[in-house]
Amino acid sequence: MNADPARGEALAKKEKCSKCHGDNGVSDDGEDNNIAGLMPSYAFKQLIDFRDKKRDDRDMYKKVKEMDDQQLADLAVWFGMQEAGNGTEGKQMSEDVRKLVVNGDPERLLKACAACHGSRGNGGQFDHPRINNQYKEYLVTAMTAFKEDDRENDVYSRMRYVSKALTEEEIEALADYYALPDPE
Repeated sequence: MNADPARGEALAKKEKCSKCHGDNGVSDDGEDNNIAGLMPSYAFKQLIDFRDKKRDDRDMYKKVKEMDDQQLADLAVWFGMQEAGNGTEGKQMSEDVRKLVVNGDPERLLKACAACHGSRGNGGQFDHPRINNQYKEYLVTAMTAFKEDDRENDVYSRMRYVSKALTEEEIEALADYYALPDPE
Protein backbone atom coordinates (compact mmCIF):
# COMPACT_ATOMS: atom_id res chain seq x y z
CA MET A 1 0.00 0.00 0.00
CA ASN A 2 1.37 3.41 -0.94
CA ALA A 3 0.08 6.22 1.26
CA ASP A 4 -0.63 9.50 -0.48
CA PRO A 5 -0.41 12.70 1.58
CA ALA A 6 -2.50 14.63 -0.95
CA ARG A 7 -5.36 12.16 -0.53
CA GLY A 8 -4.83 12.36 3.24
CA GLU A 9 -5.10 16.15 3.20
CA ALA A 10 -8.31 16.01 1.13
CA LEU A 11 -9.78 13.39 3.45
CA ALA A 12 -8.81 15.40 6.56
CA LYS A 13 -10.63 18.42 5.14
CA LYS A 14 -13.67 16.37 4.11
CA GLU A 15 -13.92 14.72 7.54
CA LYS A 16 -13.24 18.01 9.36
CA CYS A 17 -10.36 16.62 11.44
CA SER A 18 -9.45 20.23 12.23
CA LYS A 19 -12.52 20.50 14.48
CA CYS A 20 -10.64 18.62 17.22
CA HIS A 21 -7.05 18.49 16.02
CA GLY A 22 -6.71 22.00 14.60
CA ASP A 23 -5.42 23.00 11.22
CA ASN A 24 -2.65 20.64 10.15
CA GLY A 25 -2.94 18.54 13.31
CA VAL A 26 -2.06 21.09 16.01
CA SER A 27 -4.97 21.20 18.44
CA ASP A 28 -6.30 24.29 20.19
CA ASP A 29 -7.71 22.21 23.04
CA GLY A 30 -5.55 20.73 25.79
CA GLU A 31 -7.68 17.60 25.90
CA ASP A 32 -7.02 16.74 22.25
CA ASN A 33 -3.60 15.56 21.22
CA ASN A 34 -1.41 17.22 18.65
CA ILE A 35 -1.15 14.73 15.82
CA ALA A 36 1.05 16.80 13.52
CA GLY A 37 4.46 15.22 13.15
CA LEU A 38 3.49 11.84 14.59
CA MET A 39 5.33 8.93 13.03
CA PRO A 40 2.93 7.67 10.33
CA SER A 41 3.27 4.03 11.41
CA TYR A 42 2.19 4.97 14.95
CA ALA A 43 -0.68 7.20 13.75
CA PHE A 44 -1.84 4.46 11.36
CA LYS A 45 -1.97 1.93 14.22
CA GLN A 46 -3.96 4.34 16.39
CA LEU A 47 -6.46 5.00 13.59
CA ILE A 48 -6.93 1.27 13.06
CA ASP A 49 -7.36 0.80 16.81
CA PHE A 50 -10.09 3.48 16.87
CA ARG A 51 -11.82 1.87 13.89
CA ASP A 52 -11.58 -1.63 15.37
CA LYS A 53 -12.65 -0.41 18.84
CA LYS A 54 -9.33 -1.38 20.42
CA ARG A 55 -9.01 2.21 21.54
CA ASP A 56 -12.08 3.79 23.06
CA ASP A 57 -13.15 7.16 21.73
CA ARG A 58 -16.67 7.51 20.41
CA ASP A 59 -15.96 10.56 18.24
CA MET A 60 -12.90 9.00 16.61
CA TYR A 61 -14.77 5.75 16.03
CA LYS A 62 -17.56 7.63 14.24
CA LYS A 63 -15.01 9.37 12.00
CA VAL A 64 -13.03 6.29 10.99
CA LYS A 65 -15.45 3.36 11.20
CA GLU A 66 -16.16 3.38 7.45
CA MET A 67 -12.58 4.11 6.34
CA ASP A 68 -10.42 1.45 4.77
CA ASP A 69 -6.73 0.90 5.48
CA GLN A 70 -5.70 3.00 2.46
CA GLN A 71 -7.60 6.02 3.73
CA LEU A 72 -6.17 5.62 7.23
CA ALA A 73 -2.65 5.35 5.80
CA ASP A 74 -3.21 8.48 3.70
CA LEU A 75 -4.33 10.41 6.79
CA ALA A 76 -1.42 9.12 8.87
CA VAL A 77 1.15 10.14 6.27
CA TRP A 78 -0.35 13.58 5.73
CA PHE A 79 -0.50 14.41 9.44
CA GLY A 80 2.98 12.94 9.91
CA MET A 81 4.36 15.41 7.38
CA GLN A 82 2.95 18.43 9.22
CA GLU A 83 5.03 20.65 11.49
CA ALA A 84 4.57 19.66 15.12
CA GLY A 85 3.74 23.22 16.19
CA ASN A 86 5.17 25.77 18.54
CA GLY A 87 4.83 23.80 21.71
CA THR A 88 2.84 24.26 24.83
CA GLU A 89 3.74 25.46 28.26
CA GLY A 90 5.71 23.04 30.37
CA LYS A 91 8.37 23.05 33.04
CA GLN A 92 12.01 22.08 33.01
CA MET A 93 12.64 18.76 34.63
CA SER A 94 13.58 18.25 38.24
CA GLU A 95 16.35 15.84 39.20
CA ASP A 96 13.74 13.15 39.97
CA VAL A 97 12.17 13.52 36.54
CA ARG A 98 15.62 13.58 34.91
CA LYS A 99 16.32 10.18 36.48
CA LEU A 100 13.09 8.72 35.08
CA VAL A 101 13.69 10.21 31.62
CA VAL A 102 17.37 9.29 31.35
CA ASN A 103 17.85 6.26 33.61
CA GLY A 104 14.42 4.90 34.47
CA ASP A 105 14.09 3.23 37.84
CA PRO A 106 15.72 -0.21 38.06
CA GLU A 107 14.13 -0.92 41.46
CA ARG A 108 10.68 -0.64 39.85
CA LEU A 109 11.89 -2.27 36.60
CA LEU A 110 11.17 0.93 34.66
CA LYS A 111 13.10 1.64 31.49
CA ALA A 112 14.11 5.21 30.84
CA CYS A 113 11.40 7.22 29.05
CA ALA A 114 14.11 8.15 26.53
CA ALA A 115 14.67 4.48 25.67
CA CYS A 116 11.36 4.41 23.81
CA HIS A 117 10.42 8.05 23.23
CA GLY A 118 13.87 9.42 22.45
CA SER A 119 16.08 11.72 24.49
CA ARG A 120 13.92 14.76 23.73
CA GLY A 121 10.58 12.99 23.42
CA ASN A 122 10.66 13.08 19.61
CA GLY A 123 9.59 9.45 19.33
CA GLY A 124 11.37 6.25 18.62
CA GLN A 125 10.82 3.28 16.42
CA PHE A 126 7.61 1.99 14.88
CA ASP A 127 5.22 2.24 17.83
CA HIS A 128 6.92 4.82 20.06
CA PRO A 129 5.19 8.17 19.51
CA ARG A 130 6.53 11.66 19.79
CA ILE A 131 5.35 12.90 23.19
CA ASN A 132 6.98 16.31 23.34
CA ASN A 133 5.02 19.33 22.23
CA GLN A 134 1.79 17.89 23.62
CA TYR A 135 -0.56 19.49 26.08
CA LYS A 136 0.09 18.56 29.69
CA GLU A 137 -3.61 17.74 30.14
CA TYR A 138 -3.53 15.26 27.27
CA LEU A 139 -0.37 13.57 28.56
CA VAL A 140 -1.77 13.23 32.09
CA THR A 141 -5.04 11.86 30.72
CA ALA A 142 -3.24 9.35 28.49
CA MET A 143 -0.89 8.06 31.21
CA THR A 144 -3.75 7.88 33.71
CA ALA A 145 -5.85 5.92 31.22
CA PHE A 146 -3.00 3.42 30.83
CA LYS A 147 -2.54 3.30 34.63
CA GLU A 148 -6.23 2.53 35.21
CA ASP A 149 -6.54 0.08 32.28
CA ASP A 150 -8.95 2.42 30.52
CA ARG A 151 -6.60 2.38 27.53
CA GLU A 152 -5.29 -1.01 26.50
CA ASN A 153 -3.97 -0.61 22.97
CA ASP A 154 -0.29 -0.37 23.92
CA VAL A 155 1.91 -3.04 22.38
CA TYR A 156 2.98 -5.65 24.97
CA SER A 157 1.25 -3.63 27.74
CA ARG A 158 4.36 -1.46 28.04
CA MET A 159 2.68 1.83 28.90
CA ARG A 160 0.23 0.17 31.24
CA TYR A 161 3.11 -1.37 33.16
CA VAL A 162 5.07 1.90 33.28
CA SER A 163 2.08 4.08 34.19
CA LYS A 164 0.99 1.74 36.98
CA ALA A 165 4.47 1.99 38.53
CA LEU A 166 4.44 5.81 38.44
CA THR A 167 2.92 7.95 41.17
CA GLU A 168 0.39 10.63 40.27
CA GLU A 169 3.05 13.23 41.11
CA GLU A 170 5.51 11.58 38.71
CA ILE A 171 2.89 11.50 35.96
CA GLU A 172 2.23 15.23 36.48
CA ALA A 173 5.96 16.03 36.50
CA LEU A 174 6.65 13.99 33.36
CA ALA A 175 3.69 15.62 31.61
CA ASP A 176 5.03 19.05 32.59
CA TYR A 177 8.39 18.19 31.13
CA TYR A 178 7.14 16.63 27.88
CA ALA A 179 4.71 19.51 27.30
CA LEU A 180 7.76 21.54 26.27
CA PRO A 181 8.33 21.89 22.51
CA ASP A 182 11.91 20.66 22.73
CA PRO A 183 12.79 19.38 26.19
CA GLU A 184 16.43 19.82 27.15
